[in-house]
Amino acid sequence: MIADNLNAPTQTATTTAHKKGLPSWLAWGGMIGLVQIFAIATVQPLGVSTAYPQLVGYLADKIVPGFAQSHPYLQKIGVGIGWETMLILGMVLGAFLSRVTQRRSSCGETCENVPSLFQSSTARAIGAFVGGFLILFGARLANGCTSGHMLSGLAQLALSGFLFGASMFAAGLLTVWIGTKRSQA
Repeated sequence: MIADNLNAPTQTATTTAHKKGLPSWLAWGGMIGLVQIFAIATVQPLGVSTAYPQLVGYLADKIVPGFAQSHPYLQKIGVGIGWETMLILGMVLGAFLSRVTQRRSSCGETCENVPSLFQSSTARAIGAFVGGFLILFGARLANGCTSGHMLSGLAQLALSGFLFGASMFAAGLLTVWIGTKRSQA
């Protein structure tokens, strides 16, 4: 059955890339690893959740001078536009370019197991934004960073990074399983 799917005319980008060389997930994962090595060697391990309140604090301080000095949290983390902000802008630009280069507005055949609520690209975008905001809010509330803790923790071979990574993947799998069960009901 798997062999039949590989020979089907509607091959995925990963299958096509695999026949030409490295699978795309491995190539992009390797690139993230190289960026992580560069970041550790030059600045510090990757992590971006602190950059959001730093940027908001910086902008709010420009609108209302003295705003950052009046908030203990902003005093603690500092305000400004640093390399993390540029990394965030790069992630947003990369996501946008990925979406534009796909040249499709619906998920087509891949939507068969997606809950009907998320079959619309607008609903998926709103869901992704809300989910990302909740992860960011939780990360700042816990005084940590999901990307920093998992990616940088794994790169530094920290046990906490492996435990957190396994927990994140397990939570993601559980969420998908619950979502697909509900859509089939």
